[in-house]
Amino acid sequence: MTNKRKIITISLVFLFVLSRLIIWHFGPVYFTEIIYSYMPYAHLWASGVTPYLEQWYEYPPATIPLFYIPHLIDMATHGSILHLNYEVAYRLQMLVIDSSLFALIMTVLIKRKLNSALFAAPLVYYILATTKAHDFIYDTMDLSFAAAMTLGVAAPELLKGSRAIFLSWFGYALSVALKLMNGPLGLVYAIQERKNWKQLILVGGAAGIVVWIIPLLMYRSSLSVMLVYHQIRGLQADSTGAVIVRVMDKFTHSEKVVELYKNYEMTGVLSTEMLHVLKILFPAAIIIFILYASYIVYKAKKGRQQYLRISFTVGYLILMMLVGKVLSRPFMLWLIPLIAILPFNDWKKQIRFLLVSLLAISAQLTLVPHFMIGIFDSGLLVGVTRSLLFVVLFYWWWQQLQENILR
Repeated sequence: MTNKRKIITISLVFLFVLSRLIIWHFGPVYFTEIIYSYMPYAHLWASGVTPYLEQWYEYPPATIPLFYIPHLIDMATHGSILHLNYEVAYRLQMLVIDSSLFALIMTVLIKRKLNSALFAAPLVYYILATTKAHDFIYDTMDLSFAAAMTLGVAAPELLKGSRAIFLSWFGYALSVALKLMNGPLGLVYAIQERKNWKQLILVGGAAGIVVWIIPLLMYRSSLSVMLVYHQIRGLQADSTGAVIVRVMDKFTHSEKVVELYKNYEMTGVLSTEMLHVLKILFPAAIIIFILYASYIVYKAKKGRQQYLRISFTVGYLILMMLVGKVLSRPFMLWLIPLIAILPFNDWKKQIRFLLVSLLAISAQLTLVPHFMIGIFDSGLLVGVTRSLLFVVLFYWWWQQLQENILR
């Protein structure tokens, strides 16, 4: 490592530490999932109630230790001078995940032996985008999902042989056990590794078993409870479909926004029709995407597989942001680390993608004061802006993909 690269690396680490001090100091003021959701879950389990079997628990099983470990730390340190209450313990847990994720991204970029601009830009992007999310990044579980996905797609770039396969599938299995959302991508990853099918079955299967064996043995078919919650969710006010409905509602005045368990959903004639549309559009778009991605990775040369692994993961998430009925502020955390390790051959295209991504994420994460421009309110204009920026990102992602496929 040259002296210039050492100075850049040290500066980035310093900037990261400074940003984390800011995040820790300027945490949530009015609402935190830690106190509202996670701590009550942990106290309920500590009292003897079993998730899934005795409780309609909405999250996948890997969230159970994530939510319960802070309770154990709280109890273990209670009454001592070093007492860490549940909230502090949970935030510290997320700080560890965040720091590990930053180190993972930096390691991937160092491994690629990039020039200084291509090395520094994604790390600055990660620092800025996550700092923008200062009021909830450590107060939700979404960063852990992003970290597991990033580990899964980055592992083949850092390791070789069975170790890479194990860590890659461990990251994938863990992310599915945290959020479920990226489950369909497993088919794409498996097709990429089909030539090493023995290792895929033995090593990849072992990684999946490590994550899922205990939940499957303990809860069995009761795990299906978490799928019920998604089915009954309505059209969230931040989703792209809801933004379209909100624009139409300026003329029909038929819709309302209601609060359900700290989530804001649309109700009304147009909202009901949009749910019917998304009920077909969402699975159709995902199936078409997965089939197309599977075909491309099947035909692709070996040297392009790692790029495709990361690229299709990013494209999949952006597509979900566009066609899903559920979208909330914490979902923005899913994209940030993956975009940071998305390879670019052209520095200008990378900066363009990073800047527009930062704008889209910032638009979603910014609470603007209420004002009117004509018949449109500021909140709706933010939603329209974010949706259009995600459309642009998806188009640029598609262009980048086509350029790399033809190379």
